[in-house]
Amino acid sequence: MPGFLSATLAAMALLAAPLAQAQEILVARVNGTGISQQRLERGFEEDLRQRKMNLLQIRNPQRMKDMRRAVLDNLIEQELFWQEAQKTGVVATPEEVDAAYKATAAKFKTEQSFELRIRAEGYTPDSYRELVKRQVSASNYIGGVLAKAAPVSDEEVHRYYKDNPDKFHRPEQVLLRHIMLKLAKQASEAERAKTRARIEEILKQARAGGDFEQLARQHSEAPTKQWGGEMDPFGRGQAAQPLEDAAFALREGEISEVLSLPEGLQILKLERRIAAFSVSEEAARERVRSYLQQIKAKQVLAREVERLRNAGNVEILQPS
Repeated sequence: MPGFLSATLAAMALLAAPLAQAQEILVARVNGTGISQQRLERGFEEDLRQRKMNLLQIRNPQRMKDMRRAVLDNLIEQELFWQEAQKTGVVATPEEVDAAYKATAAKFKTEQSFELRIRAEGYTPDSYRELVKRQVSASNYIGGVLAKAAPVSDEEVHRYYKDNPDKFHRPEQVLLRHIMLKLAKQASEAERAKTRARIEEILKQARAGGDFEQLARQHSEAPTKQWGGEMDPFGRGQAAQPLEDAAFALREGEISEVLSLPEGLQILKLERRIAAFSVSEEAARERVRSYLQQIKAKQVLAREVERLRNAGNVEILQPS
């Protein structure tokens, strides 16, 4: 099973709530089958756990809305796949359900800890088995859909390799932190002297063992200040010549002299050198083929979801 499919099904396994709910408030209906507000809330909570986030970290209301809608769409797709599995006769056998149930339980230290977890999610052992049945059935149906994805040809692999040289070849790069004090071209001699004195003092502190990252946060006037002066890695020919020459002359951990550049005065610290690499087409072939096959599989699955939604009756009853 492709990695992305395994991840999707693993996420699905905790996105549904117990099947029998009284007086449910529905947020959607899929061909007459309701998806409850409780299922959506449980799914959203699980999504946050997987992201290692909490509600307080989501300060943008639109992002919150988008995340909740993504969970609802996942639940809708889950229901569509389950319904199609029943129609096409690929519902999981008792043996498949039992094997999947045991595989999940085996991830817990004891049977009791597993049961405590599923009950905390709102399941009983029986209702969880029913959920597993739905998930394995969905997997069976998806497997049939993905079998329709055309195999990746040698020509497609070759074209991707040739069209994306930066993914397979990279020259040596340097990863730097810098501290920059702005200095206008029309600055007076007094202003230049004052700015140089400031950066010379910062350089003195850095070379005396001061934390370069913290010094950058405190003093730098470059946009990289918020990241402790960290710059994007670059290779030769990708930066201004004085900066490039100074950077590639440094040893790892070494701090440069003061550089005078058009935007101001700077000091650099070389964090590390990133070695050059080159991967031949032959060596990359199977990884590229696997990557392109996953893209094709995702496209086939997306088209199937679109077909099922268009052919069926999916109703969004409340904003997610």
